[in-house]
Amino acid sequence: MVEYTRTTLARHLAKALLYSSVVIGVVSLGVGLLLDADAAIGVWVGAAIVGLPQVWLAASLFSRFGAHAPTLLGIAKFSLSALLFGVWFAKSPNPQAGPVFFGAVSLLVCSPVFYFWVAKQKS
Repeated sequence: MVEYTRTTLARHLAKALLYSSVVIGVVSLGVGLLLDADAAIGVWVGAAIVGLPQVWLAASLFSRFGAHAPTLLGIAKFSLSALLFGVWFAKSPNPQAGPVFFGAVSLLVCSPVFYFWVAKQKS
């Protein structure tokens, strides 16, 4: 069994997020063609609101604190996402709730699937 290091995690996560961003781009293009440019931007915002805390969590898991309290890091990840959603909906003049949540759900579905697929390949 191969040792799973921080470098391996970063490589797999980067590839999975690259593939996920391609899917989000296609979804955003479709939403932009069907609705408008604000809705397409909303898809990207929703994906970023979910994706950025995911990247932070992955980076933090191999820290000294992450080894002792992964549950607290998970709670912090979800709290950060909730905070970012709150800030977006409070401060945006045109929040586009449907596309924002569609982008968030798309990333939540795509990223684990692509991460699993990338990790199963021989790197």
